[in-house]
Amino acid sequence: MLLSTCIKSVYQIYFSELATHFGRGRADFAWSGSIFMLVTGLVSPFVGSLSDRHGPLRTVVLGTLAGGAALVGVTLFRDSLPIFVLAYGVCGAFGLAAMTYVPMGVLVDRLFEHKNAGFAYAVVTNGTAIGFIILSPFWLWLQPQFEWTQTFLATGMVLLLPASAVAWFAANKADIAGLGRTSVTVTPKLSAWKQVRSDRGFYALAIAFFGCGATMAFIDVHLVAFWQDAAAPRSLMGLSLSLLGLLELLSGLATGWLAMHFKKHLLITLFYFLRTCAMLLLLSSNPVVYTLVFATVFGASYLGTVVLTSMYCLERYGRSIKGQTFGLLFLVHQIGAFLSVQLGAISYDWYSSYVPTILVLSFLTIAGGLACRLFLHRPVIQDSSAVLASTTLPAGER
Repeated sequence: MLLSTCIKSVYQIYFSELATHFGRGRADFAWSGSIFMLVTGLVSPFVGSLSDRHGPLRTVVLGTLAGGAALVGVTLFRDSLPIFVLAYGVCGAFGLAAMTYVPMGVLVDRLFEHKNAGFAYAVVTNGTAIGFIILSPFWLWLQPQFEWTQTFLATGMVLLLPASAVAWFAANKADIAGLGRTSVTVTPKLSAWKQVRSDRGFYALAIAFFGCGATMAFIDVHLVAFWQDAAAPRSLMGLSLSLLGLLELLSGLATGWLAMHFKKHLLITLFYFLRTCAMLLLLSSNPVVYTLVFATVFGASYLGTVVLTSMYCLERYGRSIKGQTFGLLFLVHQIGAFLSVQLGAISYDWYSSYVPTILVLSFLTIAGGLACRLFLHRPVIQDSSAVLASTTLPAGER
């Protein structure tokens, strides 16, 4: 999870430089990031199916290879924007999806009992928080000293060689331990959709996760540019990114603990309301408020929405289709991300401001919080295949 953040963070830090390199405005070049976000979502149900059928760690191996190949590939054809869009926007997107939330959710559910899975998933996904704490300030320090091609090439080689080798070794060990492939018959994707499509709770999660993806994408692509336009000091930006990562880490751990002691539909509502407050802080004219205070509030909400959504997928729909269901929700998440990236670029090019985008994102997150509050308090009755899947797993997977 830590290494997966490299795929997005190098693009984030070099975004303005890349737009200049290809001779495009931010709106034109932002299509590469928009496509990346959209493809990440489109492949997520497929990644979930791979994780369910062939094992989450085998899926992670594919992700490291795809992500590394994407970053290396764009440096070999550095002057071709279409190749950049295809390599980064498609291959890199699959790499990120196959290394992160969906396969890791399946892995945690196989390794831990249900009551501990939320906390374990929070610990695992905190790799992204550590990426904010350590890697984002590192890229900011590196940017003035190295061209984007050098950074992309070095990062891609790390994913292609040591990262993929470690994932392959772990996958082999998981197979030996009986944790690779599931021993139950996995429900086809269509059946998963048939089960969730009549549940109002699924649509509440989808509405909320749409806003979650939209706000995360704004941070991934436009936040540093927003700060740079506002002439925020570089040291303040670096400190804020680290603080965001630190609060993300702490909130992820806190979410896992809180979910074992409090009602989850109230918790997820609280996290989305925090996200709304964070976005509104960006409208402040005080640099400390729109950097440090924003990072504190946004970081506090960052992983809580993802962890609780993953827990709801297992609770409401069962182990047999958890990966596919979370993949469907992550598709919605990334559609929100796709639209957010493009909306932010258009807003900047038309109005020389990100304020319209920030207002839209604030509305989306508060709407998601209200939907969760209204429709997630009732559990859904799992179908017989989900119940069978949760009771017939071998002892190692239970």
